[in-house]
Amino acid sequence: MGAAENIPEVLLKLEQVEAQTGMKKSYIYREMEKGTFPPRHKIGGGTRWFQSDVQRWIAARSNAPRWQPDNAAMPAADCDTTRH
Repeated sequence: MGAAENIPEVLLKLEQVEAQTGMKKSYIYREMEKGTFPPRHKIGGGTRWFQSDVQRWIAARSNAPRWQPDNAAMPAADCDTTRH
């Protein structure tokens, strides 16, 4: 076994998941229902997420192509109001 295999998994509470992802509870649960967010795990009397799962989800989102409007190639409108 390698050294990394001996490191215990870090378990996150919902508040910690919200802080790490910047997402609120309603979004997290909605995305879990769609299967696009890591599942929660019942541990003892609480619900927890594996930090490694959450970190992989964050990394996958940061590697996704950035959104661009359909007309991104068009020049921006001239909004200079100083000209008369």
